[in-house]
Amino acid sequence: MKSYLDLVPISAKVRRKQNSMSIICIVLAVFLVTAIFGMADMFIRGQILQAQQENGNWHIGIRNISDEDAKLIASRPEVAAAADYGVFNYRGGQGYTLSGKNVAVCGSNESAVTEIFAALDKGSFPANGDEALVTNNAKNMLHLEIGEQIVITMPDGSERAYTISGFMNNTVGIMSRDSYGVCLTTESFRAIYPDGTSSNPADYTMRLLKFKSTRNIQSSIAEIKQQFGLSDEQVSENTELLGLLGQSSNSFML
Repeated sequence: MKSYLDLVPISAKVRRKQNSMSIICIVLAVFLVTAIFGMADMFIRGQILQAQQENGNWHIGIRNISDEDAKLIASRPEVAAAADYGVFNYRGGQGYTLSGKNVAVCGSNESAVTEIFAALDKGSFPANGDEALVTNNAKNMLHLEIGEQIVITMPDGSERAYTISGFMNNTVGIMSRDSYGVCLTTESFRAIYPDGTSSNPADYTMRLLKFKSTRNIQSSIAEIKQQFGLSDEQVSENTELLGLLGQSSNSFML
C-alpha cells in the first residue's frame, strides 16, 4: 500500500457489504413487526366478534325507565340501535315449559334479534302478540315449521298458544341448560308477567343501546345518565365488549 488513499476502495467495498446487510435486516424487522401487529389486530377483532356473538352487539343496558324515556334515548344521534330485552326462566326453574322441557321466554323488538343479537335465522320477527320466534333446537327436536303453533305452559298451569313466525340461532346458554328458547314481542311478553310483579311493566324490560362510535362512549353514557337522572345501578355496561374496546365496564347478566 503506497498511500492511505489506497484504503478508500477497500473501505467502500466493506461498507457496501455492511450497508446491504443493514438494509436486509431493516426490511426483515419491518416485515416481522408488521406481521406481529397484524396478528394482534386479528386476535382483537376475533375476540370482539366472539363477544358480539355470545353476548350481543350492545354497549349499555338501562333498567327501570319508562317507555317514553326509552324512546327519547333511542332517538339520540349517537345511538345506532336500541332494543327492548326481558326474559323469564333463563336459568330454568321458574315453571315455563314447551312440550315438557324448560323454555326461556324472551320479550323484545325486531332490532334486538336483527341488530343487537343477530339471532334471526329464518322467517321474520313476530308481527303481533300471537306470534313467536323459536330456537333451532326446538325446531329440530319437535319437528316444527313456520306457521305451526306451539303451546307454552305457564307456572300456574295455564297455556298460551303462539304461531311460529321464524326461527332463531341457538345460544350457548340455551344449549348448556338443555332448554328451548322463545321470543315474543315486548307487549306479548309483558302480558304473561307472573303475579306479584311490578305494576309498571317497563320495570322488567332492559333497554339495550348500541352506539355508532366508541370514541366518546363514556361521555355519551354520562350525558344520558345526567339528562334522565339515572343511577349507576340502572345503567349496566357490556363487560365483554367494552372491555375489549379498552373501556372501563361493570358486569351485567340477566
